[in-house]
Amino acid sequence: MRLHRLTVTAFGPFAGTEEVDFDELNEAGLFLLTGSTGAGKSSLLDAVCFALYGTVPGVRGVKALKSQHSPADTKPEVVLDFGVQGRRFVVRRTPEWTRPKKRGSGVLAEKASASIMEITTGTEHLLSARAAEVGLLVNDLMGMTAAQFVQVALLPQGGFQTFLRASSQDRHAVLQHLFRTDRFARIEDWVGDHSRRLKDEAGAGRAGVQRILDTVAERAGAPTPEDLTGDGLAAAAADGRVSAWVAETLQRAEREAALAAKQQQAARQALEAARDRHRDAESRTERRRRAAVAHAALARLETSASEAEDARARLAAHDRAARCRPVLELQTRAAEAHERSAVARDSAVAELTAIPVPSVPGLGLPSPVTTEALSALVQTARDHAARLEALLPREQEALAAQRRLRGDRQLMEAAEQAQQEALARVVEIPELVERHTATLTAAASGAAQRGTLADALDAARERHAAAVELLEVRGRLVAQQDRHRDARDRAQDARERLQDLVARRLAGMAAELAGDLVDGVACQVCGSLEHPAVATAAEDAVTDRDHDLADRALAEAAAALDEEQGRLRDLQGRHDTLAALCGGLGCEEAADRIAELQGRLAEAERAQEEHELLQGDLRRLREEQAELGARESAAAASVARLRESIAAQERTVAVVSDEVAQALGEVTWAGAGSSAAGSLAGTVASLRRWCDLVRAAQEASGALDDAAQRLESLTVEAATASAEHGFATLDEVRNALLGEDVRDRLDSSLRARADEEARARAVLDDPGLAGADAPHDADEAPEDLPALASAVAEAEALADELGRASALREDEVRSLRLQADRLSAALESWAPVRDRSLRAEAISRLVRGTGHDNQLQMRLSAYVLATRLDQVVAAANERLGHMRDQRYLLQRTGRAERRGSQAGLGLEVVDQWTGDVRAPSTLSGGETFVVSLSLALGLADVVTHEAGGTEVETLFVDEGFGSLDADTLDDVMDRLDGLRAGGRIVGVVSHVTEMRSRIPTQVHVTKGRSGSTVSVRTLVG
Repeated sequence: MRLHRLTVTAFGPFAGTEEVDFDELNEAGLFLLTGSTGAGKSSLLDAVCFALYGTVPGVRGVKALKSQHSPADTKPEVVLDFGVQGRRFVVRRTPEWTRPKKRGSGVLAEKASASIMEITTGTEHLLSARAAEVGLLVNDLMGMTAAQFVQVALLPQGGFQTFLRASSQDRHAVLQHLFRTDRFARIEDWVGDHSRRLKDEAGAGRAGVQRILDTVAERAGAPTPEDLTGDGLAAAAADGRVSAWVAETLQRAEREAALAAKQQQAARQALEAARDRHRDAESRTERRRRAAVAHAALARLETSASEAEDARARLAAHDRAARCRPVLELQTRAAEAHERSAVARDSAVAELTAIPVPSVPGLGLPSPVTTEALSALVQTARDHAARLEALLPREQEALAAQRRLRGDRQLMEAAEQAQQEALARVVEIPELVERHTATLTAAASGAAQRGTLADALDAARERHAAAVELLEVRGRLVAQQDRHRDARDRAQDARERLQDLVARRLAGMAAELAGDLVDGVACQVCGSLEHPAVATAAEDAVTDRDHDLADRALAEAAAALDEEQGRLRDLQGRHDTLAALCGGLGCEEAADRIAELQGRLAEAERAQEEHELLQGDLRRLREEQAELGARESAAAASVARLRESIAAQERTVAVVSDEVAQALGEVTWAGAGSSAAGSLAGTVASLRRWCDLVRAAQEASGALDDAAQRLESLTVEAATASAEHGFATLDEVRNALLGEDVRDRLDSSLRARADEEARARAVLDDPGLAGADAPHDADEAPEDLPALASAVAEAEALADELGRASALREDEVRSLRLQADRLSAALESWAPVRDRSLRAEAISRLVRGTGHDNQLQMRLSAYVLATRLDQVVAAANERLGHMRDQRYLLQRTGRAERRGSQAGLGLEVVDQWTGDVRAPSTLSGGETFVVSLSLALGLADVVTHEAGGTEVETLFVDEGFGSLDADTLDDVMDRLDGLRAGGRIVGVVSHVTEMRSRIPTQVHVTKGRSGSTVSVRTLVG
């Protein structure tokens, strides 16, 4: 990889655009990147790394790369032109930054961006404009990651010394990241996880076996043997002691269960014998009791025999009367019906005679009132009612015409009134329209100024706000100008102080050089071995500490001045902006202008509201004018139509009234004040009602005749049936009939008596009671049932107790058998898992470097990295061997630095002058730099080789040369010249003054208040 050109804009300390032409530097092969502390030497290296990988070395983040010296809206950018693998590329990157919004206040965040182009035959071809894809392309082209590139090409400030002094663990992490051997660490983790997983599985199997043994001990009521618990369980399971103990426990439980079963069987037999004796005694006592009860029942039945005979006689009479009941009930119902018919006939005749009688030829009540006379009267009344009823539709038609006539007259009056009102309103509307039109024109003129006044008011408010803020900013600007002058004075004082110290130090430089002279050692200026007149330092001689303090004070003062100047520039810009906005108006003038415009705008808004209201009123008037014309025409048509309808209805009413009056003149009513006179519908209704009453009287008379005939017939039939069943009169039959409850009671009493006698006879006839009904002998003792029952209870309790004991023993045996089967399965599944777990644990200890088989006591990943470290040490020793004194060599040690730390990646320094082996921490500052640089260069060679052979032609070494003496510096420069001779371009980053005279091609980074700048110089002579 070779760098060609680097361009940075608003990046880090560089406010503008700075460019470094590496092609010019590549011709020299070795160049110096120099400048004062904080000028931005390392920022150029950061720009190279950021352009390639989008990140920077160290702890600096990519979100703070925007230069604070550049204008806020300047876009930061890094452009790098580089070649790799015979191809040439240009990569552009912009970090994340914020800029002011183009409209309004505040800032807007801009995201990071990147693009990469390939240059072929002088033409640029875009490969990608996506940051993620650019990163992948650069990784593939470079063949290394950002961390590897920093370690290989940008030997960081103090970073390569860290690798020399790092612990084995830290060195392991660095090498693993650089050489990408993390797969071996993943193998270690996988082996460890696999071992722990198998150990957990084996532990689960062991816990399962232990739980089964504890369950067996609990069921057997005996403790688990100590040799079958804890760490001894695995051995006991392997040699069969676990299975043997469980089998022995099961056999003992089976013997105890068999003994308990025999005891339970004997108790059951004794219980059955006691129950038999108790049942026999109860049977004998029960037979004697039943015989006594039967004799007592027969005696009671004998005393109530007469009552039973009387009940049988009453039931027999009831049965004979029941055969006469149907005809008797028919005769009773016929008598009741005859009585009801007589009452109905009398009521109908009374109702008929109570109303007026129509005076019509052929109508009148007959005397006497018979069924045949009433039938003829009904037919005559119906004929007269039908003739009158035919005129009812004509009467209804006349009544409807009268109702319509009244409604049409009312409608005609309303239509005539509406017609007059519409005509009057039509005359008024044109004048109203003319007045509204004139007022609308005036309102439109005032409302037209509303938009212009609103814009003018907004502008006046902005000017007023600017005028108010201008007063405040003007005061702050005066104060800031004072602070800026103070900061400028302090910076000038600090600069003069530093210049004075430099001048005094230069004046006393002879004494400072004389302080390093030693007799016998050549002078650095003249080369003499003798020093006869050594210069002495003055009392006020300037020391390095004085110079550093003055330089630091100047830097702080310059930084403070830059900060105050930035604030002054911001305030001045704000002041100018506000002065332009307010347009020369003061606060009071701007406020008066706002009040004036607000009043005019309010008047324009009122005119706008009035204009909208008038437009609505004018639109409604024109709509009303059109509507009134239609209403007036409709009202005139309605009046004409209603007049024709009224005339037609009046004719209909007159004709129908004549017809109805003629019909009503033919019918009169007997009895003054009749309500039916004068109304055709009332006359028809009254005549119909009189006809209905006549028909009702006729039907009631006929029903009475039928009921009398039926009553007479049924009375004869009932008397005949009563005589046939032994009754003289119908009353005797009715008296013989019993109620349902009385008959059921007598019948139930006789059946219960018969059942009781049958049961008593059956008990006495039972062969099993032979002799039981005989009197007891005086010497015969009664059965002792309580004693026999107590004996049965005692036998049952003993049998139950022994049964429970036997069941418990059987449950114990079943449980132990189940646990024995489970134990056999658990031991069988545990054995292979236990063996695999032991093997996996041994392998895990081996790869972790803690097992006895690992004689080196090194982790697998450390063992792999040890080979890479040996290659690095060999490459470093090759450079150390060419040093002038050839004193130190590096070697790897497998010893752990301290107990418990990682072994295999330690470094030791071999002192070839004394043969001692020393720790890197015992080297001096210059020795540490030389050894660290050799180690870093060796590491860069090996990493380059491991990264796929991508040759890094451009190399940077950042600082560290100030700690070297002249001879060592010569050796280091020779080594760097050797790199240049090998085709590499080496950039040395240092602010050491002596380096400027040794390296003629130089890149100077100069810092200033407005940012740093870059220039390339070549010393001649």
